[in-house]
Amino acid sequence: MGQLNILQQNGQLRSNGSKSRSSFRPTLVKSSEEQAAVYAAALQLIEHIDENLATGRCHYRTKSGKLLRTLDEVVRAILADNLMLESDAAVWQQDLARAA
Repeated sequence: MGQLNILQQNGQLRSNGSKSRSSFRPTLVKSSEEQAAVYAAALQLIEHIDENLATGRCHYRTKSGKLLRTLDEVVRAILADNLMLESDAAVWQQDLARAA
């Protein structure tokens, strides 16, 4: 079939023959100022989630529809990429209404 030759696409992948390499390199937060800003943003997010749980203003669910009741459950769902997004929640509620 010949040699596969893929031109650079969006700066992400180059392939020549059977060897390929990705130009994507994750960057770590380097400076202490950046680390402090990332920590502060994460802390704000946690405080916001905790406030929503305490007041009942917002409910969090897994992608399967299980209601998350504690901050620990919500954080675990976020880390596992198992938190239902708002768009998913609308579809889930419509399906629930149809089933009733």
